Parts: sequence; C-alpha cells; structure tokens
Amino acid sequence: MPKIAIRAKHVINLGGWLCERKYRIPCRDYVIGNPFDEPVKIESPVYSEEGIQAMRDLGLIVEPVYVYDKLVDKLNKVKALIDAGAHSGSE
Repeated sequence: MPKIAIRAKHVINLGGWLCERKYRIPCRDYVIGNPFDEPVKIESPVYSEEGIQAMRDLGLIVEPVYVYDKLVDKLNKVKALIDAGAHSGSE
C-alpha cells in the first residue's frame, strides 16, 4: 500500500487521500500533525476508521474537520498542539 511521509513537526490534511466513496466518514477531512522529531509514514489512501485509528496509535495528532469547521482553524490548532508538545491523538 502507498504511504505518505509526514515530516517532523509538520501538519497535513488528508483531503484527497480519504476514499469517501468506499468509506463513510463522519467528517469531511482530517488534519494530521506529527509531533515527533523524525518523519512518520502513514498508509494512504485511507479506506476506514481503522486507518484513522492507526494514525492515533502511532502518536500522531488527529483532528477531524466537520462541515461547519474552517480548515485553516484546524491546521492552526494542530500546529499549536505540536508547538505545545502534544504527543497523543486528539478528537
């Protein structure tokens, strides 16, 4: 399965990596933050909630983006969590 590398202390949004036609996600997107000092690889595309949980299990910050949320606010929130030293997934 293909993988995405998330650089150390960086944030991405899964956007086009979610396969919503095969997976009914409860939100429109996820923002993923890597709080570690080394890159982390995640599987992509994401086909299930188990794939999202696997990212949490790695210690990545996982923030769902719902239809009423602003993506930039979620990106800034995850960046702030990384800067504050958060090492566990959030929801």
